[in-house]
Amino acid sequence: MRCVVVKPSAEAASQIVVLCELIAESLPAFVESKYSVEAKDEVIEISTHDVVEVAEVVSRFSGVAYAALAEKVRPDFDEVLQALVAAGERGIFDNERFSVKVEAQQNVGYRAYDLQSLALSTLIGKVGGRGARPDEKRPDKVIYALVSKESAYIFTHRYLGSGGLPSGTAGNCLIIVEPTVRSLVGGWLVQRAGFTPTYLVTDYPYQPEALYRSIENLALLRCCVAKKTLQLLYVDVAKRSSVGSLESSFAWQEFAAVLGIKAAVKEKIGFLSMPIDLRSRSLQNVLKYACRESVNMLSPASFLTEDELMIYAKKIGLQRPLPLDAGESRLTVLDDSGRPISDMDEAAEYLLRGVSRVDLTEGFLDAHRLIDELS
Repeated sequence: MRCVVVKPSAEAASQIVVLCELIAESLPAFVESKYSVEAKDEVIEISTHDVVEVAEVVSRFSGVAYAALAEKVRPDFDEVLQALVAAGERGIFDNERFSVKVEAQQNVGYRAYDLQSLALSTLIGKVGGRGARPDEKRPDKVIYALVSKESAYIFTHRYLGSGGLPSGTAGNCLIIVEPTVRSLVGGWLVQRAGFTPTYLVTDYPYQPEALYRSIENLALLRCCVAKKTLQLLYVDVAKRSSVGSLESSFAWQEFAAVLGIKAAVKEKIGFLSMPIDLRSRSLQNVLKYACRESVNMLSPASFLTEDELMIYAKKIGLQRPLPLDAGESRLTVLDDSGRPISDMDEAAEYLLRGVSRVDLTEGFLDAHRLIDELS
């Protein structure tokens, strides 16, 4: 039987039931095909006709080591051996280098190494005449077997996951989404740590393209969370502010932090994630403000180099060039009569009165809907 087999990450192995429930609840936001999800021993089995789409979607969720397109057989030694050899004969092409990898639980009645060795030697005899040869270090094709007490899963293709912890196991976090690489990577790392996100997106005066880039980042982050519904808070900064160096202007990074901290307090969320400039003079003020409001600041991407950021961004799926950071700028917030608001706390409170809430329920389509609604 063809199915998707999901291996939890090492961190999520003890929470496989939680991960299984999250996958079952969230898949309707991403796929239309029918499916059933069941935790079996140390793996999660998903029965569906659309194995490719389901495996690709599930592999993005935090807490997943990989999702594979598998053939399910009984865990009997001879039957698993036969299935491994058959998969190798079908999947190994002429002159390819190949290897066999078997992972088995301790209670299956035989050693993984014995099955792996016999399957490899049998395959050498079957495909060696076509120029194919074993190579453990640099194989072109790997034939996998994942054996549990109930079932065995044979596969040659798997979508590697991001690992980490299942969504929600670490609590909730407000993530400020900016049109930068550091914001994208930082948000992804926080989600990978097991936080359920509430997103905060703003626009910026005279830079409408920045809003679209932020929404594109949001779409990449949203598809990595195994939740059927997530919340987006949208603050229309451009409508109530101007760019410049007026006397009542605020540094954007410091103001964004204050805005995020206040939003987190209003939402009763104890964690805030956003890029922080570790060299900024205002950093101490921001941290003191967060401490006073009992909000924990998270900024994991602030400690990464440019090369490390780009490696993560590629893994997340970023296709479009983005600046690493937001850069320095100043912002003046205007009240209803058009006068500058001189107090930063008051300015942030003023903008949050007009916050818009959006339920993210449509998976990949949320980004398109948001662009239409916020344009």
